[in-house]
Amino acid sequence: MTIRAILFDKDGTLIDVNATWIPIYREMFMDIFATDIAGAEELMAKAGYDKAADRFRAGSILAGGTTRQLVEVLWPGINEQEAAAKVHLLDRGYTHLVRDRLIPLMPLAPILSELRAMGLKLGIGTNDSHVSAVAHMTAVGVIAHFDGIIAADTVPVPKPSGNMIRSFAEMTGLAPSAIAMVGDNHHDMEEARNGGAGLAVAVLSGNAAHADIAHLADHTLNTIAELPALLRSL
Repeated sequence: MTIRAILFDKDGTLIDVNATWIPIYREMFMDIFATDIAGAEELMAKAGYDKAADRFRAGSILAGGTTRQLVEVLWPGINEQEAAAKVHLLDRGYTHLVRDRLIPLMPLAPILSELRAMGLKLGIGTNDSHVSAVAHMTAVGVIAHFDGIIAADTVPVPKPSGNMIRSFAEMTGLAPSAIAMVGDNHHDMEEARNGGAGLAVAVLSGNAAHADIAHLADHTLNTIAELPALLRSL
């Protein structure tokens, strides 16, 4: 098997999902719903926040769902026009807040540089929006390392449909079997399978424990720091 490209999930794989997003969502919801911390956390719990553990539940909307899915939980029953406005609010209305609080899981540039030096093409496949993903990677200073950013709103159906793997294959001119999908959630591994990726690599740096995800992956790593060594060993 020859892997020539890597499609990374974003939150939980590159970005510290809990340290970054719990305080951001708390502040956003307090503002949007004019509530206090307890009220914000109650709303967060509807979408996957575990207050006792102070983290997002593996596989939940807040751990890896789309903005549209989050809107459907927070504002059930609204019409399509209203839903689109809420998606726009969440994706674009708080960019200043998000930009200043993103916490990478580790220094990303050295690892991404090493992978590129190995001749690999790199991309991001996220259930976040495209505008957010580009802004986040720009904010942490690594946008130039990626050959493409694929998001929930740039494919017909988001993860785990397989559309992101196929889109990245088309973008890079590679077969899906030449792409490794790397992510921290079960839908990342399912995306790999459904898209025909050559490799599904799970990382334990997000909200999924080994028992949640390892059985779905070809390889399970603690973090992406172990990825170059894994790829050299194949």
